Order: sequence, then C-alpha cells, then structure tokens
Amino acid sequence: MKYQHIIFDLDGTLVDSASEIHEAAAHVCREQGLEQPSLRYIREKTGSPPVQFFLDHGCNPADAEQLVASFRQRLADHAGDPECVYPGVLIVLNRINQLGARVSLATTKPTALAALLLERYGLLPYFSHVQGTDPPLKHKPHPDILLACLSHDPALAAVMVGDTVFDMEAASRAGIDAIGISIGAHGRDRLSEAKPAFIIDQMIDLLPAMGCMS
Repeated sequence: MKYQHIIFDLDGTLVDSASEIHEAAAHVCREQGLEQPSLRYIREKTGSPPVQFFLDHGCNPADAEQLVASFRQRLADHAGDPECVYPGVLIVLNRINQLGARVSLATTKPTALAALLLERYGLLPYFSHVQGTDPPLKHKPHPDILLACLSHDPALAAVMVGDTVFDMEAASRAGIDAIGISIGAHGRDRLSEAKPAFIIDQMIDLLPAMGCMS
C-alpha cells in the first residue's frame, strides 16, 4: 500500500451527516428567532466553521460563538446515527486496519465531540487518533490539525481523504497527498480544481486508489 497513515475527514466523507447538522443548526436558529438554514445550504457549507451558519442567517456577530456552543451541544445530545455512515466505509476501515496502517481523523468539530460521534457511528475502534479543531489550532484549509495528526508518527507516508477543497488545500499545505471523494459537499468538478492525487466517487474505491486490493 502506498500510504501507511490515512487521515480522514468526517462529515461528507465517512458519514452523510448533513441532516443531523441541519437539525441542530435549525433548532438553534428557531430558538434565537433567526432565519432557518435550508438543508441544501448546510450541505454546501459542510467543512466550514459553524459560526458561518449563524452569521449567514441574521445572527449578531457578538452572539455567534454562543450559538455555536448551543449548536454543538445539540449535536452531542442528538447526533451520531449509525445509519449516516456511507456504504463501504466499514469495509474500507476494516481493510486498512488489517493492513496495519495508522488511521486518524481530522475534523472541524472539537475533538471531544468528534470522538463522541465516532463512537455512536460505530467507527471509533478503527481510529488511532482523533484530532478536532481545538484552540489555538485553526480550521482547514489551514494545515494545523493535519500536522497534529502527522506529529504522532512523522515517518509514515500519509494521505488526507476528504470531500472538500478545504481538505485538499490543508493536505497540500501539510506536505502530503490528498484524495477527494465526490459524494460530499464539493463534488468532482470543484475537487479537481484543488488537484488531489485521486478523486473517487465512492468509499470502496479508496482501496485501489491507495494501491491495495479490496
């Protein structure tokens, strides 16, 4: 296998969590009397810092971070349905583990929330490391969280797998390859603009893209 360390994004890559994110964002907006985000809007904004959800729907900038905290608490209370896991993900993670590769998560979510949701999705046992965007780390496309993942075993050849150009750009800035998956937020055309090593259309195609048999 070409890579010994595979770093995955979460939302839109491993799980189709847009409906869960939409429910949490809409709940907070209703409570605050803000305009309601559409599911389409949430899908398009996957991978962006959640503060944008509220600023785009009439939130006073001074109140935005508090709304993000409420949004994340709503996810902690209600999200993590295993039915959100994309087809092929369990097969791929199991195969990568069998091959002895290191598997990390690099997500915009805080680390504790990401680990909680991974456990509910049934994916946590496959991961060596869960890295969220905890202060002072900056969110993708900054490379901070990828570099944090890489620091645990810097000698391994690594690749980032994600569904947004933010994932692709973060990988480039971290000095590693990227593989885009077109089922999430940005699609094949937009991903191609970031020039990843590969673009795949379903998770099961990740195995041959990395040079291993399924």
